[in-house]
Amino acid sequence: MEKLENLKEKNPKVYIGTIICFIILIIFMTAYPIAMIAVGATNLNKCTIEPKIPVWLIVSGSVSIFMAFLMAISLISQAVLKRAAIVGIFSCITCVVSLFQLAWFITGNVWVYSKNGSVIYDIETSPNYCDKTLYLFSFWTITVAYIMMGLSIIISIFMVCCACVCTACCFAKAK
Repeated sequence: MEKLENLKEKNPKVYIGTIICFIILIIFMTAYPIAMIAVGATNLNKCTIEPKIPVWLIVSGSVSIFMAFLMAISLISQAVLKRAAIVGIFSCITCVVSLFQLAWFITGNVWVYSKNGSVIYDIETSPNYCDKTLYLFSFWTITVAYIMMGLSIIISIFMVCCACVCTACCFAKAK
C-alpha cells in the first residue's frame, strides 16, 4: 500500500488509472453474483423438487457481493488508515464469511446434485419440476466452481514444478 501512496504522489495519472482498474475489477467480481440473485429471485417458487435451490442462489450471490465489497473496503482502509487493528478486524470478518460461504457451497452441492437426473423441466405440476434455467444455472455454477478449483490446483503444481526445475538449473550452473 505504501507503493500506492508513492504512485499517487509521483504519477497521479497512473494512480487514477489503477483506481479505475480496481473499480472495474469489483464490477466484474459482482456481475455473476448479481446474475445469481436475479435467477434465484425470478424463479423463487419454480422448483418443487427442491425449493431451496433458488434461496441458495440468492444467498450465494449476496454473500459473494458482500465479500467483494468487504475486500475492497479492507484494501482501501489499509491504504488510507494504515492501522493493523482495522486490518485484523477485516481479516476476522473475511474468515468468518469465507467459512459460511464454504458451508453454503457444500449445502448447495447437496441440494442441486442430489436432484440431478430426476428433474423434470416441462410439467410444472410435477413434484419433480424445476425451472430449466434455474436448475441448469445452479448446476453449472457449482460445476464451474469445481473446474476452476481443479485448474487452480493444476496451475499451482505446474508452477511449483517449474520453480524446482529453475532452481535445479541455477544450482547446476553455479557448480
